[in-house]
Amino acid sequence: MIATDRNPFQSALEGVREYFLLQRAEQKLAAIEPRRWDVVRSYFDAANRRLNVAQDLRNPAQTPAALALYREGSQFLAIAYLIARGHLNIDPGTISAPATWQEFERALRSDGVPAHLDFDRIKPLLVSSDPLDLDRLSEQETVLRLEQLETTSRWLSDLIDARSSTELKWTRILRLGFAVFTAVALVVIFVVRVTAPKNVALGKPTSASSLNLGTTGAGIVDGMTNGKFGYHSDLDETPWVSIDLGRPHAIKQIKVLGRGDGVYDQAVPLSLEASDDGTTYQQIALRAEPFSEYDPWVFQPVALVTRFIRARTLRKSVLVLGEIEVYGSPK
Repeated sequence: MIATDRNPFQSALEGVREYFLLQRAEQKLAAIEPRRWDVVRSYFDAANRRLNVAQDLRNPAQTPAALALYREGSQFLAIAYLIARGHLNIDPGTISAPATWQEFERALRSDGVPAHLDFDRIKPLLVSSDPLDLDRLSEQETVLRLEQLETTSRWLSDLIDARSSTELKWTRILRLGFAVFTAVALVVIFVVRVTAPKNVALGKPTSASSLNLGTTGAGIVDGMTNGKFGYHSDLDETPWVSIDLGRPHAIKQIKVLGRGDGVYDQAVPLSLEASDDGTTYQQIALRAEPFSEYDPWVFQPVALVTRFIRARTLRKSVLVLGEIEVYGSPK
């Protein structure tokens, strides 16, 4: 025996395909004669005009009018459904509200469409022929009926696809265009992330001249910038902190983030230094102006290949930094 049931993946794939290509929607539209579709669209648009006004009338003084418009708009949506599905063969202008909803429920059963819970609750109000029943509702009941009619009308509207062939075409174009744009954007983001220089200092071993306030040298390579300082030295003569990249790297950029709590001049003048062995350092840049976490010092060396990077203050002071980021690639 050959299984014909679709698995969840196939169903999901068909759903995605229909969302973008709208083939079933076009087939359903093609099955309706143009004159009948015009009637469906007329009732669908008339229903939406009433429902839009009803939403604007939801205040205590105007709720009976809002309820009446919700009720009439819902009936128009039911008529549009009956016509679209071929369940109504009489002039829709001659059918009463009770007859509309009777035919509608019969059509739902025939089409295998489950009724919304709020539809069952609001049905007595929909089929009522009493012209004053809406005015007799209490304030609390009025609020409840408004919500039930709102959800029922949205459910009814979702049962009907009143788009024209032109609207289906433009919907397809927009959805496919957005999908292509999103795919291209994701590819660009992926390529940028893959090809962008890496912060090769992240998590690497560090050394420091001294430690204070519970900080460690690792605080400048932990990737955290939260307005506080990552490393704080004692009051030293030329305090410093260094990073061991593990092996020589071709360095493209060094970003030194200062402290983020408002005192920005303690580290300057600050010397950036490089070393191949961690013992003998050579200055590669000097910063005399204050900088901060929010306005970091960014230095782009030329043809620099090194293993160790050190930041050193050229006076007796404390060295306070938030983070040091080193971008490059191993050699």
